[in-house]
Amino acid sequence: MEEAPQQRVAFGERLAYQNVVSSRETFHFSELAARFEEFASAIAKRGYDPQGPFFYSLNNVPLDEVVDIEMFLPIRQGTFDDEPGLFFHSYFEMSPLLHGVVGGDFENRTEQVYAQLLGILDANGLVINSPFVHVVHRDASPSVSVYVGYSQPND
Repeated sequence: MEEAPQQRVAFGERLAYQNVVSSRETFHFSELAARFEEFASAIAKRGYDPQGPFFYSLNNVPLDEVVDIEMFLPIRQGTFDDEPGLFFHSYFEMSPLLHGVVGGDFENRTEQVYAQLLGILDANGLVINSPFVHVVHRDASPSVSVYVGYSQPND
């Protein structure tokens, strides 16, 4: 595997969105793109308008390539009708976060960015206190922002 260049990282970042729909599922990593599409389609099919980026948290260390993912999508509407498997949050916020970016070969470079972020936290005497959160950017140069929460030991 090709070594990715070290990415710039930023401390003290924050993610905050209003009116967020979420769904948490466990599945094989190969189903990732299809599950993301199903989630976004289920929301759009019910007449809700996405407003903001799609993002997700990785809530486990994938063993046998099985992932525990919670998907999130901000919507324009301030209410959401109950739907099995879909949950509405009036607000989503995480901070402080350490931020890195995965560009190019997402499948191969994501683990390198995870390792870089964890190494930086360790070097600064900080501990991880959240799952990795991935914000998907679908513009001219697709990339994924990766965030992880941190704190001082014993906070």
